Amino acid sequence: MAEVRMPKMGDGMEEGTILRWLKREGDMVAVDESIAEIETDKANVEIPAEEAGPLTRIVAAEGETLAIGSVIAYIGAVPDEAPPSAPQPERAPATPTETGSAAPEAEAAPTTVSAADGGRIRATPLARSMARRLGVDLGKIRGTGGGVGRIVGKDVAAFAAAQPTEGTAKPSVRAEQTAVDIPLSRMRKAIARRTVLSKQTAPHFYLVIPVDMDRAVDTLDQLNAQAPDRKITVNDLVVKACAAALAIHPDVNVSYTEGETLRQHAAINIGIAVGTDEGLRIPVITDCADRSLRDLSDAARTLVGRTRRGELTPQEMSGATFTVSNLGMFGIEEFAAIISPPEAAILAVGAITPEVQPGEHGSLVVRKRMRLTLSCDHRAVDGLLGARFLQTLKGLLEHPVALLTT
Repeated sequence: MAEVRMPKMGDGMEEGTILRWLKREGDMVAVDESIAEIETDKANVEIPAEEAGPLTRIVAAEGETLAIGSVIAYIGAVPDEAPPSAPQPERAPATPTETGSAAPEAEAAPTTVSAADGGRIRATPLARSMARRLGVDLGKIRGTGGGVGRIVGKDVAAFAAAQPTEGTAKPSVRAEQTAVDIPLSRMRKAIARRTVLSKQTAPHFYLVIPVDMDRAVDTLDQLNAQAPDRKITVNDLVVKACAAALAIHPDVNVSYTEGETLRQHAAINIGIAVGTDEGLRIPVITDCADRSLRDLSDAARTLVGRTRRGELTPQEMSGATFTVSNLGMFGIEEFAAIISPPEAAILAVGAITPEVQPGEHGSLVVRKRMRLTLSCDHRAVDGLLGARFLQTLKGLLEHPVALLTT
């Protein structure tokens, strides 16, 4: 007999939710075969079987949240004291879907929902939960999420609010209803906890510096003309410059510990903030100091794609020592980001905009400029150190040739 327990899938994880069972009671499972999908604070992951045999008993229902280490199933013989089986939803045997798909609660309809034409409906866990609560048929909703038409929470809310209220309308959608309470997903709850913790414990201060980006933009245009299928972005260049600047200023690549010490990290691992329909995720590019600009760009493209498809593993979101958050593509010229614990700093990148600047002999010239805002934890990084780091970063971006040779 082997116990299947809720695994610990990364630092900070205290509990997980059973999204769906990939195997049913009585099914034979092989070693390393996925038997269930769980939701953690950071990602949805599949649990592999550690032993082979029949899946004798499932003791945790879909939608149930348990602490790490809790028994969720048994493979092989079941001890007499084992708790009773969890309710099994009436459905056909589950087939794996892409990571990020949702699971219903124990009494809900099948996890894999089918549209009228027989196709599978893609919806986030939050959207499925809202649909059950509001009595909404997901098959009637057109999704706006991701790029694959995945149904997200706001789609369900909008559809429910637009339904007629007379006749057979669901009691939860009333004529006098002016708002819909949207339950937070596990990831948004985690974001809420971490940002509050960061602002309450880390004394933030902010430094802003403008950077002339004319040479950087020209350099990227030349590189991308040579390899149009592997385009390097401004953000890739910023990540490369941050890695070089952190190598010069290792005192910024630190964490403040509860023991009132500074932990200086040997590796430079840079997180990239990526917005998704369910909240912010930060995939991590590891060992940035030893990687070329092209290599960093390829790694970033792969991680961002996996993030938006909901395929990231907890390991791919762990171990960052510094983070870059870029809202320039949305036209945001300047903003201040919240530090992601236990890091000591985060860089906010604004849009590149044309600005009139003084030139030679009293003339005026138009330059492409970008504003960088460094948020620092004053316990670890003071104003002088932060300013020196930004000066170095500015110099690297304004003379990007140095970034191409390392």
